Amino acid sequence: MKFFNRFLLVGTVCASVPMLLETSQAQLQPAESADAGGEIIVTAERRATDLQKTAIAISAFTPELLEQRNITSVRDLAGQVPNLFVARTSISHTTQTFSLRGVGEGDPIQEPVLAVYIDDVYVPRQIGSMSEFVDLERVELLRGPQGTLYGRNSSAGALRLITRDPDDMTHVTAEAGYGSYNDVQLRALVSGPIIKDALSASISYIHRTRDGVTYNPTLGHDVNRIDLDGWRGKLRFTGINDLDALLTLNVIRDRSDSRSYIPVNQPGGTFSRRRSYSEVEPLQHFNALNGSLRLIYTLSSQLSIKSITAAGGFNLDPVYYENDGQAALIQKNLIHYNDKFISQEVQLNGELGDVSFTSGLFYLHERFFVERDGFSRAGTAATAPVNKQRAHNITYTDAYAIFGEGTWKANDIFSLTAGIRGTIEKKRFVFDNKVIDDNRNVVSQSIAGEAEKTWKALTPKVSVQAQWTPNLLNYLTWSRGFKSGGFDNRATRLDLATLPFNPEKVTTYEGGLKATLFDRALRSNLAVFYNDYKDLQVSFYDPAYVGSRRGNAGKAHSWGVELENDLRLSDAFTVQASGGYLKAVYDDYKGAGGNGVDADGNPLTNAPKYSLSGGGTYDLPLGANGSHVRLSANAQYQSSFYASALARVQDRVPGQTFVNGSVTWILPDDRFQIALTGKNILGANKPVSSTYTPSTGVYYRNYADPATVLISVRFAS
Repeated sequence: MKFFNRFLLVGTVCASVPMLLETSQAQLQPAESADAGGEIIVTAERRATDLQKTAIAISAFTPELLEQRNITSVRDLAGQVPNLFVARTSISHTTQTFSLRGVGEGDPIQEPVLAVYIDDVYVPRQIGSMSEFVDLERVELLRGPQGTLYGRNSSAGALRLITRDPDDMTHVTAEAGYGSYNDVQLRALVSGPIIKDALSASISYIHRTRDGVTYNPTLGHDVNRIDLDGWRGKLRFTGINDLDALLTLNVIRDRSDSRSYIPVNQPGGTFSRRRSYSEVEPLQHFNALNGSLRLIYTLSSQLSIKSITAAGGFNLDPVYYENDGQAALIQKNLIHYNDKFISQEVQLNGELGDVSFTSGLFYLHERFFVERDGFSRAGTAATAPVNKQRAHNITYTDAYAIFGEGTWKANDIFSLTAGIRGTIEKKRFVFDNKVIDDNRNVVSQSIAGEAEKTWKALTPKVSVQAQWTPNLLNYLTWSRGFKSGGFDNRATRLDLATLPFNPEKVTTYEGGLKATLFDRALRSNLAVFYNDYKDLQVSFYDPAYVGSRRGNAGKAHSWGVELENDLRLSDAFTVQASGGYLKAVYDDYKGAGGNGVDADGNPLTNAPKYSLSGGGTYDLPLGANGSHVRLSANAQYQSSFYASALARVQDRVPGQTFVNGSVTWILPDDRFQIALTGKNILGANKPVSSTYTPSTGVYYRNYADPATVLISVRFAS
């Protein structure tokens, strides 16, 4: 009841803000040369809308903003969005884990709670979800459950990466860079017409190699190296009236090292942040191939139908990594992952009088194969026995959904949005596990069998919006989110392999205010939210089981505030500042550390209380020939958080600040530029993650990359 009173208070405050803002706007005048730089157009609601008139908590990044903030990959979004946690290190270069508003998925092989879409195609696994950018048109990060607008359920939010489509204009972009640790980066894009007004195409390429930033004396060479190549090709046909057809093919080849961890206890009693002693060669061979066909047919000026057909997957064979960073055998995994999926989405979008709507049908079939040879020491002593198990299993997913959302404009001020989603998800888990020896030969049968389960859910959404003035939007939203249940593909016991974990459900209350002030020089967006979670999906280590288990925490909640500001002080000078406050707690989490070890009342993992960022860009003219220098800097701060629900001293990750910056010389022919970019230029060197398992003697940390610089030359036409 206390929360509802708080939420009504938020709504009252938000509703009273318009008069205050109008008064402030009348009293304050922008700088004479101030310019808002135009609208930021987003397609979060499946139609083009002004960011400031979209009643969703959304952060949008244009190519210009990405360049100014030195964001060249998904991982660089770390610290850039309020209450978004992006792990700065992961098990591999192309694998990424997220947490949003306190809820995330730390196990990279599980389905994400933050759904990732590349050109409207859902990425089913966190493996392969980390993208380096080359031909981006826009990045959109939606906070809160997304089910009534998008094909796949997501209980925390959606990350949309939207790349440039070819058209009748010729575009050529080429960039080459060299930096610290022999960092070589190449990016290129060629796009243009093949047959004018009928057929156009584009092809983009990215290459990156970099030496390791960590030394491994056991192996005798650097580790945490990068070796990545990626291609994207697009073919677009517009030769038939009212039809827009786009064929896309994506290829990724990643030979980067799997992550080598930094043990806290190191030989000789000394400690180095850049030393790993793992005896396992961090081998990784990742290949991904995805294709999609997008068809948009305009039925009338008010109605269109859209089809998105996609197929693809990845093969990760082998991937070797060690879960301790020490030379002794404590925990190591030698793995083969293979994922295949097909998806089909059909949307009907349009406007009928005062009602605008989007609706759709969605289907996903996925086959996720795992063969994991795991070696785990059953104790802290060097002589303790080692469990040697081969997990061999396949998870089949069939997901069906019907969804829709409509907005009724009651008058010039008030609008009402209502949506609903119906979901049916079936999981079938087939397993045939073995006991192996030191050389990975099969010794005996462990467990074998299969299990299946079907879940159904209805997830509604209701939102009330008030467009008080053309530059001031106020909204209140109630919605529910859902993440399907499943089976534990790490299980080595029959009872655990056949025991499904439950779906994750969330009820969200949110109030927001979006303002464009001072002759459109300032964009300021505020959101206040409360999330009530049931059956929160968790992975935890059970000492009695001597291994990781998958299950549900009973209840959890999070609430917080998010504020984003972008201010153009003049044509040459822009600044931005954003901040988030988050309180996220497990209300009921029994057995978080094994039988009798609970986490009730502890903070959610990867949920820093404060997340702040700020920066600016200044253009400095150089004479009268049009040449100028662009100075950009950005800082991100996240306060401390816990990497485990047990919230022990060893699980605490300290807060720290990361600063990035760049100096870019734009030549008189502005198609050419030379840039010097620095990341982590103040050398932040505190851990960014921590893992502590006292029953086996595992205690390691991860550290972000040290200070680096990159000099690059770019051509764009």
